[in-house]
Amino acid sequence: MRPIFFRLPLPGTDHAVTLYAYGAMTCLGFLAAIWVAAWRARTERQNPEVIYNAGLLSFLGGLFGGRLFYIVQYHTQFFSVWDLLKIWEGGLVYYGGLLLAAAAVIGYLRLARRPVLYWLDILAPSLALGLAMGRMGCFLNGCCYGDVSQLPWAFAWPVGAIPWSHYADAFLASAQAASPLVAGAGAAAPLGAMAGAIVTAWHAPAIHPSQLYALVNALALFVLLHLWFRHKRRHGQIFFTFILLYGASRFLLEFVRADEAEVYFLGLPTLLEGLGWPEAAGRLGGLTISQNVAAWMFAAAAGTLVWLGRSPSPLLRADYQPPPDPSPGDTRPKKGKRR
Repeated sequence: MRPIFFRLPLPGTDHAVTLYAYGAMTCLGFLAAIWVAAWRARTERQNPEVIYNAGLLSFLGGLFGGRLFYIVQYHTQFFSVWDLLKIWEGGLVYYGGLLLAAAAVIGYLRLARRPVLYWLDILAPSLALGLAMGRMGCFLNGCCYGDVSQLPWAFAWPVGAIPWSHYADAFLASAQAASPLVAGAGAAAPLGAMAGAIVTAWHAPAIHPSQLYALVNALALFVLLHLWFRHKRRHGQIFFTFILLYGASRFLLEFVRADEAEVYFLGLPTLLEGLGWPEAAGRLGGLTISQNVAAWMFAAAAGTLVWLGRSPSPLLRADYQPPPDPSPGDTRPKKGKRR
Protein backbone atom coordinates (compact mmCIF):
# COMPACT_ATOMS: atom_id res chain seq x y z
CA MET A 1 0.00 0.00 0.00
CA ARG A 2 2.94 2.30 0.69
CA PRO A 3 6.23 0.82 -0.59
CA ILE A 4 8.19 4.01 0.21
CA PHE A 5 7.90 5.75 3.58
CA PHE A 6 9.68 8.91 2.49
CA ARG A 7 12.41 10.39 0.30
CA LEU A 8 14.88 12.85 1.80
CA PRO A 9 16.48 15.03 -0.92
CA LEU A 10 20.22 15.59 -0.60
CA PRO A 11 20.99 19.32 -0.80
CA GLY A 12 22.86 20.38 -3.92
CA THR A 13 22.29 17.05 -5.73
CA ASP A 14 19.63 15.29 -7.76
CA HIS A 15 19.68 12.33 -5.40
CA ALA A 16 17.62 11.47 -2.34
CA VAL A 17 17.79 9.06 0.58
CA THR A 18 14.86 6.68 0.26
CA LEU A 19 13.38 4.71 3.13
CA TYR A 20 11.62 1.64 1.74
CA ALA A 21 8.82 0.15 3.80
CA TYR A 22 9.91 -3.45 3.27
CA GLY A 23 13.47 -2.81 4.42
CA ALA A 24 12.37 -0.65 7.34
CA MET A 25 9.91 -3.26 8.64
CA THR A 26 12.45 -6.04 8.20
CA CYS A 27 15.00 -4.11 10.29
CA LEU A 28 12.40 -3.27 12.95
CA GLY A 29 11.36 -6.91 13.07
CA PHE A 30 14.96 -8.00 13.57
CA LEU A 31 15.52 -5.48 16.39
CA ALA A 32 12.27 -6.44 18.11
CA ALA A 33 13.12 -10.14 17.84
CA ILE A 34 16.56 -9.61 19.37
CA TRP A 35 15.16 -7.49 22.19
CA VAL A 36 12.57 -10.12 23.13
CA ALA A 37 15.08 -12.97 22.94
CA ALA A 38 17.60 -11.05 25.09
CA TRP A 39 14.86 -10.32 27.63
CA ARG A 40 13.99 -14.00 27.76
CA ALA A 41 17.65 -14.93 28.24
CA ARG A 42 17.85 -12.57 31.22
CA THR A 43 14.72 -14.09 32.76
CA GLU A 44 16.43 -17.47 32.44
CA ARG A 45 19.51 -16.00 34.17
CA GLN A 46 21.60 -16.43 31.03
CA ASN A 47 24.02 -14.11 29.29
CA PRO A 48 22.19 -12.03 26.63
CA GLU A 49 25.49 -11.65 24.76
CA VAL A 50 24.78 -15.10 23.33
CA ILE A 51 21.62 -13.68 21.78
CA TYR A 52 23.44 -10.67 20.34
CA ASN A 53 26.11 -12.87 18.75
CA ALA A 54 23.55 -15.34 17.45
CA GLY A 55 21.38 -12.45 16.24
CA LEU A 56 24.16 -10.99 14.11
CA LEU A 57 24.86 -14.35 12.49
CA SER A 58 21.15 -15.03 11.97
CA PHE A 59 20.71 -11.62 10.35
CA LEU A 60 23.51 -12.25 7.86
CA GLY A 61 22.47 -15.85 7.25
CA GLY A 62 18.79 -14.97 6.97
CA LEU A 63 19.48 -12.10 4.58
CA PHE A 64 21.65 -14.23 2.31
CA GLY A 65 19.48 -17.34 2.51
CA GLY A 66 16.22 -15.47 1.99
CA ARG A 67 17.60 -13.62 -1.03
CA LEU A 68 19.19 -16.75 -2.49
CA PHE A 69 15.93 -18.70 -2.33
CA TYR A 70 14.08 -15.76 -3.89
CA ILE A 71 16.56 -15.56 -6.76
CA VAL A 72 16.23 -19.29 -7.40
CA GLN A 73 12.42 -19.07 -7.46
CA TYR A 74 12.17 -15.89 -9.54
CA HIS A 75 15.36 -15.99 -11.58
CA THR A 76 13.58 -14.68 -14.68
CA GLN A 77 13.06 -11.30 -12.97
CA PHE A 78 16.77 -10.51 -12.70
CA PHE A 79 18.73 -8.96 -15.55
CA SER A 80 21.85 -7.59 -13.83
CA VAL A 81 23.98 -8.00 -10.73
CA TRP A 82 22.44 -4.80 -9.35
CA ASP A 83 18.99 -6.38 -9.53
CA LEU A 84 20.23 -9.21 -7.33
CA LEU A 85 21.16 -6.76 -4.57
CA LYS A 86 17.99 -4.63 -4.39
CA ILE A 87 16.54 -6.32 -1.29
CA TRP A 88 15.13 -3.04 0.03
CA GLU A 89 12.40 -3.29 -2.62
CA GLY A 90 11.32 -6.72 -1.41
CA GLY A 91 12.40 -10.17 -2.42
CA LEU A 92 13.23 -12.38 0.56
CA VAL A 93 11.82 -15.88 1.05
CA TYR A 94 11.28 -16.41 4.77
CA TYR A 95 11.87 -20.15 4.89
CA GLY A 96 15.10 -19.70 2.90
CA GLY A 97 16.32 -17.19 5.44
CA LEU A 98 15.09 -19.35 8.32
CA LEU A 99 17.01 -22.42 7.16
CA LEU A 100 20.32 -20.65 6.61
CA ALA A 101 19.94 -18.49 9.74
CA ALA A 102 19.25 -21.61 11.81
CA ALA A 103 22.34 -23.29 10.37
CA ALA A 104 24.48 -20.25 11.23
CA VAL A 105 23.12 -20.04 14.79
CA ILE A 106 23.52 -23.77 15.41
CA GLY A 107 27.10 -23.59 14.17
CA TYR A 108 27.83 -20.69 16.51
CA LEU A 109 26.23 -22.39 19.53
CA ARG A 110 28.17 -25.58 18.95
CA LEU A 111 31.47 -23.71 18.58
CA ALA A 112 30.67 -21.73 21.74
CA ARG A 113 29.78 -25.01 23.52
CA ARG A 114 26.29 -23.86 24.36
CA PRO A 115 23.32 -26.27 24.61
CA VAL A 116 21.83 -25.84 21.16
CA LEU A 117 18.22 -26.87 21.81
CA TYR A 118 18.02 -24.78 24.98
CA TRP A 119 19.01 -21.59 23.16
CA LEU A 120 16.91 -22.37 20.10
CA ASP A 121 13.88 -22.44 22.38
CA ILE A 122 14.77 -18.98 23.67
CA LEU A 123 15.00 -17.72 20.10
CA ALA A 124 11.89 -19.43 18.71
CA PRO A 125 9.17 -16.94 19.80
CA SER A 126 11.31 -14.11 18.44
CA LEU A 127 11.38 -15.79 15.03
CA ALA A 128 7.60 -15.58 14.88
CA LEU A 129 7.62 -11.95 16.02
CA GLY A 130 10.17 -10.97 13.38
CA LEU A 131 8.11 -12.81 10.77
CA ALA A 132 5.01 -10.84 11.73
CA MET A 133 6.72 -7.50 11.23
CA GLY A 134 8.25 -8.69 7.99
CA ARG A 135 4.78 -9.58 6.70
CA MET A 136 3.65 -6.05 7.44
CA GLY A 137 6.52 -4.97 5.23
CA CYS A 138 5.21 -7.30 2.52
CA PHE A 139 1.78 -5.70 2.79
CA LEU A 140 3.15 -2.17 2.52
CA ASN A 141 5.36 -3.19 -0.40
CA GLY A 142 2.68 -5.20 -2.21
CA CYS A 143 4.67 -8.41 -2.62
CA CYS A 144 3.45 -11.87 -1.57
CA TYR A 145 0.01 -10.91 -2.91
CA GLY A 146 -3.11 -13.04 -2.88
CA ASP A 147 -5.32 -14.78 -5.41
CA VAL A 148 -8.67 -13.50 -6.69
CA SER A 149 -11.35 -13.63 -4.01
CA GLN A 150 -15.04 -12.82 -3.53
CA LEU A 151 -14.76 -12.52 0.24
CA PRO A 152 -16.06 -9.25 1.71
CA TRP A 153 -12.63 -8.17 2.96
CA ALA A 154 -10.89 -8.74 -0.38
CA PHE A 155 -9.86 -5.57 -2.19
CA ALA A 156 -8.26 -4.38 -5.42
CA TRP A 157 -4.80 -2.83 -5.31
CA PRO A 158 -4.21 0.64 -6.79
CA VAL A 159 -2.71 1.25 -10.22
CA GLY A 160 1.02 0.62 -10.31
CA ALA A 161 1.18 -1.65 -7.27
CA ILE A 162 2.88 -5.02 -7.62
CA PRO A 163 -0.40 -7.03 -7.52
CA TRP A 164 -2.01 -4.62 -10.01
CA SER A 165 0.91 -5.13 -12.43
CA HIS A 166 0.65 -8.91 -12.07
CA TYR A 167 -3.04 -9.04 -12.94
CA ALA A 168 -2.65 -6.37 -15.63
CA ASP A 169 0.00 -8.48 -17.33
CA ALA A 170 -2.28 -11.52 -17.10
CA PHE A 171 -5.11 -9.50 -18.63
CA LEU A 172 -2.92 -8.39 -21.53
CA ALA A 173 -1.70 -11.93 -22.12
CA SER A 174 -5.26 -13.29 -22.26
CA ALA A 175 -6.37 -10.45 -24.54
CA GLN A 176 -3.47 -11.05 -26.91
CA ALA A 177 -4.18 -14.76 -27.00
CA ALA A 178 -7.88 -14.17 -27.72
CA SER A 179 -7.49 -11.54 -30.46
CA PRO A 180 -4.89 -11.52 -33.26
CA LEU A 181 -5.45 -7.78 -33.65
CA VAL A 182 -4.65 -7.13 -29.99
CA ALA A 183 -1.74 -9.51 -30.18
CA GLY A 184 -0.25 -7.58 -33.06
CA ALA A 185 -0.70 -4.28 -31.29
CA GLY A 186 0.71 -5.66 -28.06
CA ALA A 187 3.79 -6.94 -29.85
CA ALA A 188 4.46 -3.52 -31.39
CA ALA A 189 3.73 -1.33 -28.37
CA PRO A 190 5.54 -1.41 -25.02
CA LEU A 191 3.54 -2.14 -21.89
CA GLY A 192 3.92 1.46 -20.70
CA ALA A 193 2.18 2.79 -23.83
CA MET A 194 -0.77 0.46 -23.21
CA ALA A 195 -1.21 1.27 -19.50
CA GLY A 196 -3.79 3.98 -20.20
CA ALA A 197 -5.90 1.60 -22.26
CA ILE A 198 -5.74 -1.00 -19.50
CA VAL A 199 -6.96 1.44 -16.87
CA THR A 200 -9.97 2.50 -18.95
CA ALA A 201 -10.95 -0.96 -20.19
CA TRP A 202 -10.11 -3.13 -17.23
CA HIS A 203 -10.44 -3.08 -13.46
CA ALA A 204 -8.11 -4.98 -11.17
CA PRO A 205 -9.85 -7.86 -9.37
CA ALA A 206 -10.32 -7.99 -5.61
CA ILE A 207 -7.78 -10.37 -4.07
CA HIS A 208 -6.99 -11.99 -0.75
CA PRO A 209 -4.96 -9.82 1.66
CA SER A 210 -2.61 -12.78 2.02
CA GLN A 211 0.08 -10.69 3.71
CA LEU A 212 -2.33 -9.84 6.53
CA TYR A 213 -3.30 -13.50 6.85
CA ALA A 214 0.39 -14.32 7.29
CA LEU A 215 0.82 -11.47 9.77
CA VAL A 216 -2.03 -12.72 11.97
CA ASN A 217 -0.68 -16.26 11.72
CA ALA A 218 2.79 -15.15 12.83
CA LEU A 219 1.42 -13.15 15.77
CA ALA A 220 -0.63 -16.16 16.85
CA LEU A 221 2.49 -18.33 16.73
CA PHE A 222 4.39 -15.76 18.78
CA VAL A 223 1.73 -15.65 21.50
CA LEU A 224 1.42 -19.46 21.57
CA LEU A 225 5.16 -20.06 21.85
CA HIS A 226 5.55 -17.30 24.43
CA LEU A 227 2.84 -18.74 26.68
CA TRP A 228 3.96 -22.34 26.26
CA PHE A 229 7.62 -21.65 27.00
CA ARG A 230 7.20 -22.17 30.75
CA HIS A 231 5.23 -25.36 30.26
CA LYS A 232 7.50 -27.25 27.88
CA ARG A 233 8.78 -30.67 28.95
CA ARG A 234 11.85 -30.95 26.74
CA HIS A 235 14.37 -28.46 25.45
CA GLY A 236 13.86 -28.08 21.72
CA GLN A 237 10.08 -28.46 21.85
CA ILE A 238 9.43 -24.73 21.43
CA PHE A 239 11.68 -24.36 18.40
CA PHE A 240 10.49 -27.47 16.60
CA THR A 241 6.87 -26.69 17.42
CA PHE A 242 7.44 -23.38 15.65
CA ILE A 243 8.89 -25.21 12.64
CA LEU A 244 5.98 -27.67 12.68
CA LEU A 245 3.24 -25.03 12.91
CA TYR A 246 4.90 -22.65 10.50
CA GLY A 247 5.30 -25.43 7.95
CA ALA A 248 1.63 -26.40 8.27
CA SER A 249 0.34 -22.81 8.17
CA ARG A 250 2.62 -21.79 5.29
CA PHE A 251 1.42 -24.81 3.32
CA LEU A 252 -2.19 -23.68 3.77
CA LEU A 253 -1.52 -19.97 3.19
CA GLU A 254 0.01 -20.76 -0.19
CA PHE A 255 -3.44 -21.74 -1.47
CA VAL A 256 -4.58 -18.10 -1.26
CA ARG A 257 -1.41 -16.62 -2.75
CA ALA A 258 -0.82 -15.98 -6.44
CA ASP A 259 2.86 -15.04 -6.64
CA GLU A 260 4.24 -18.55 -7.11
CA ALA A 261 3.55 -20.99 -9.91
CA GLU A 262 2.64 -24.59 -9.16
CA VAL A 263 5.55 -26.80 -10.05
CA TYR A 264 5.31 -30.31 -8.65
CA PHE A 265 3.92 -32.43 -5.84
CA LEU A 266 6.96 -33.41 -3.78
CA GLY A 267 8.61 -34.71 -6.95
CA LEU A 268 6.02 -37.46 -7.45
CA PRO A 269 4.99 -36.53 -11.01
CA THR A 270 8.59 -36.79 -12.19
CA LEU A 271 8.94 -40.16 -10.45
CA LEU A 272 5.70 -41.50 -11.92
CA GLU A 273 6.62 -40.33 -15.41
CA GLY A 274 9.98 -42.05 -15.08
CA LEU A 275 8.20 -45.27 -14.13
CA GLY A 276 6.09 -45.04 -17.28
CA TRP A 277 2.85 -43.80 -15.66
CA PRO A 278 2.31 -40.36 -17.24
CA GLU A 279 -1.47 -40.48 -16.74
CA ALA A 280 -1.09 -40.96 -12.98
CA ALA A 281 1.40 -38.09 -12.87
CA GLY A 282 -1.05 -35.83 -14.69
CA ARG A 283 -3.78 -36.46 -12.11
CA LEU A 284 -1.64 -35.17 -9.24
CA GLY A 285 -2.18 -31.58 -8.24
CA GLY A 286 0.72 -29.18 -8.30
CA LEU A 287 2.29 -27.47 -5.31
CA THR A 288 4.37 -24.34 -5.12
CA ILE A 289 8.03 -24.47 -4.16
CA SER A 290 7.10 -22.99 -0.78
CA GLN A 291 4.57 -25.75 -0.18
CA ASN A 292 7.13 -28.40 -1.00
CA VAL A 293 9.63 -26.93 1.45
CA ALA A 294 6.90 -26.45 4.07
CA ALA A 295 5.88 -30.10 3.78
CA TRP A 296 9.43 -31.29 4.39
CA MET A 297 9.80 -28.84 7.30
CA PHE A 298 6.61 -30.20 8.86
CA ALA A 299 7.74 -33.82 8.49
CA ALA A 300 11.23 -33.14 9.89
CA ALA A 301 9.84 -31.18 12.86
CA ALA A 302 7.24 -33.86 13.64
CA GLY A 303 9.90 -36.55 13.66
CA THR A 304 12.18 -34.48 15.87
CA LEU A 305 9.39 -33.76 18.37
CA VAL A 306 8.67 -37.48 18.65
CA TRP A 307 12.36 -38.14 19.28
CA LEU A 308 12.54 -35.38 21.91
CA GLY A 309 9.54 -36.82 23.73
CA ARG A 310 11.13 -40.27 23.90
CA SER A 311 14.72 -39.27 24.63
CA PRO A 312 15.88 -40.34 28.13
CA SER A 313 18.66 -37.72 28.25
CA PRO A 314 18.44 -35.66 31.46
CA LEU A 315 20.03 -32.71 29.66
CA LEU A 316 16.90 -32.40 27.50
CA ARG A 317 14.53 -32.21 30.45
CA ALA A 318 12.91 -28.81 30.84
CA ASP A 319 13.95 -28.65 34.51
CA TYR A 320 17.61 -28.68 33.48
CA GLN A 321 19.10 -25.21 33.09
CA PRO A 322 22.66 -24.63 31.89
CA PRO A 323 24.86 -22.86 34.41
CA PRO A 324 25.09 -19.08 33.94
CA ASP A 325 28.37 -17.56 32.79
CA PRO A 326 30.76 -16.96 35.67
CA SER A 327 31.45 -13.40 36.68
CA PRO A 328 34.82 -11.90 35.64
CA GLY A 329 37.63 -13.44 37.66
CA ASP A 330 35.54 -16.44 38.72
CA THR A 331 37.61 -19.53 37.94
CA ARG A 332 35.37 -22.04 39.64
CA PRO A 333 34.29 -24.96 37.40
CA LYS A 334 30.80 -24.69 35.96
CA LYS A 335 28.15 -27.04 37.26
CA GLY A 336 24.79 -27.84 35.83
CA LYS A 337 21.90 -26.32 37.69
CA ARG A 338 18.46 -27.73 38.13
CA ARG A 339 15.45 -25.63 38.97
